[in-house]
Amino acid sequence: MYPIRLITVGRPKTGPIRDLDQHYRTLLKAHARLDVDELPEGRGDAARQLKEEAERIRARLEGIRCPVLLCAEGPARTSEDFARWLGVRMDRGESLAFAIGSSHGLDPALKGEVREQLSLSPMTFPHDLSRVLFLEQLYRAFTILKGGPYHK
Repeated sequence: MYPIRLITVGRPKTGPIRDLDQHYRTLLKAHARLDVDELPEGRGDAARQLKEEAERIRARLEGIRCPVLLCAEGPARTSEDFARWLGVRMDRGESLAFAIGSSHGLDPALKGEVREQLSLSPMTFPHDLSRVLFLEQLYRAFTILKGGPYHK
């Protein structure tokens, strides 16, 4: 099983989103060893929150060869392109971690430090929904790589 870390600030709070999150995490168990690291939100004003959250994210990214931030500034990829990108990293044996920020996003300094970034869409989504969208795309990528029937 390929290890992948998902670092998120906060956790899904609503029933349907939480249910979908669990659904895709269950499906991914056949393809990867997914470690979900849910960090608490920062305190204070937005700028201070982002700095606190960035410190926690940095600590979880330590030792990861290929950290990826999910943010609007990153390139958007098709599902097939993301699957190919993932396959290359897996073939190289790179440790992977994906980070999703809080409702305030991610600290600009952290974005400047982490080279790999990925945008799920040019549209803005609640961060807990972004998490579900990412988990679905991660599952889809594995099924594309394995030639499964899920991706049509």
